[in-house]
Amino acid sequence: MAPLPPESTPRYKIFYTSVGQQHTMQVRSHDSPLAVGLNVDDLFTALSGKLFATIIDEVQFAVDGSNVFNTVVSGIEGNTYGSGAGIETNVPMFINFIGRSSDGRRVRVSVFGANSPGVDFRFVAGEDADVTAAIAALNAPANHWVTIGDLEPFWKSYANAGWNAYWQRATRP
Repeated sequence: MAPLPPESTPRYKIFYTSVGQQHTMQVRSHDSPLAVGLNVDDLFTALSGKLFATIIDEVQFAVDGSNVFNTVVSGIEGNTYGSGAGIETNVPMFINFIGRSSDGRRVRVSVFGANSPGVDFRFVAGEDADVTAAIAALNAPANHWVTIGDLEPFWKSYANAGWNAYWQRATRP
């Protein structure tokens, strides 16, 4: 499959802070900032029980064909999710959702600030109420996130969890 340029679709960057570190989540969507904000809110609300205290800092948007991101108002700036402060060794923990569109292109959404990697680093639907609700939020009819190929994905019925190697190295003294 031929690679596509990153600017193939409109993109949103959601900046959020958890366990003292700012992270960025990228979402591809043709929806308005308010609609994307509602979808991100649904995802983070569903995951709240699996997150340390997390706050949405800023949302930025780049139009189709552009790599210039500008701040937009999505209605979720300042929203908080999860609880507990966590410690430095919790910074690399994440929960990762994977989908695939009908043209075979893969999409991933990772949320850092997870408070548990689970027993086997994977949460299958039905195993954990928070993760099951998050998968439902991603698959909701109102959620119009797309892959780089500009098609809506079918989200897997599980979420992976673990420690990110970049953040492991970044938190070492």
